[in-house]
Amino acid sequence: MLDIEKIKEIEKENKNKKKLLDIKYESLPFTDFLNPRYTTTVKVKGQKLYDFSKKNSIPFFNLTSACFLKAANEIPELKRCIIDKQVYEYENINAMTPIFMPDKTVKYIKIPPLHYFKSFKEWNEYLQYKKKNIEKENCTLDAYTKDEEPIIYLSCIPWIHFESMTNVVSTPQQINPAVVWGKLEENKIPISLTVSHIFFYGYHFKLFFEGVEKYFDNPELITNN
Repeated sequence: MLDIEKIKEIEKENKNKKKLLDIKYESLPFTDFLNPRYTTTVKVKGQKLYDFSKKNSIPFFNLTSACFLKAANEIPELKRCIIDKQVYEYENINAMTPIFMPDKTVKYIKIPPLHYFKSFKEWNEYLQYKKKNIEKENCTLDAYTKDEEPIIYLSCIPWIHFESMTNVVSTPQQINPAVVWGKLEENKIPISLTVSHIFFYGYHFKLFFEGVEKYFDNPELITNN
């Protein structure tokens, strides 16, 4: 049986754990740019992941989110932030995702990383619990201070197989990464990753999408944990 209180205690204990990096703010590139954020969209093979989710009765949204969250937590540059002109790196990043409601509005829930849990099954059950209890679990972040929490935004647009995507920017110095993915068509899922060029370069896009491809092609690497 899922121990909700114990899981929430683990989340609380690990909330916002970070280390100060020996990186001078003045040495960082692009900090004076109007908008140092940029986006790359890649289409990744997704039919195997979809078939695996159906065969194992795992919501496709949940399994896809797990792959993104796992891949993101493996890249230190995605876990960095700037607070009061000091550079930090979070120990872990959580996901925040909108849930589409019956009245066509959205509410948001936070999704903790998989390694907080004994198994993928427990993580999946907790995510289902949050979605089912959305009125209680709904959360929001102040748009101007959200970099002070370790968050990657995950958002699915399942009705559209898009070619590219942009994301909103609350402040010029916004660091939080964002992933948007679309409709599976002809074995491909469009995935858009928005990041800050202050920490993230083309090589890091390569690392992220290689991680996503690895977990999409081998979902058992996620579910067997």
